[in-house]
Amino acid sequence: MNIPIPADLEHRLQPHLPRLSQRALEAIALEAYTNHLITAAEVQHLLNLPSHLATDAFLKEHGAIRSLTLEDVQQDIQALDRILHDHHQ
Repeated sequence: MNIPIPADLEHRLQPHLPRLSQRALEAIALEAYTNHLITAAEVQHLLNLPSHLATDAFLKEHGAIRSLTLEDVQQDIQALDRILHDHHQ
């Protein structure tokens, strides 16, 4: 995904872009998670976080806590199954 940035701003931001890119990705993950578009497992995968605990800490740090439903747990299990399947291929 590319986000268009005007050339003059890109030049000024260039020294900070790797950090800004990560921040943008985190914002997208948080927005998608809080709107029930992705699961915690998918947040972990998207942000390449090392564990479920790290993912929980990230979500809590950013106030993105939500009550889990049975559907959320089932989606997390499916997402983890997909990740593990892709990793073993």
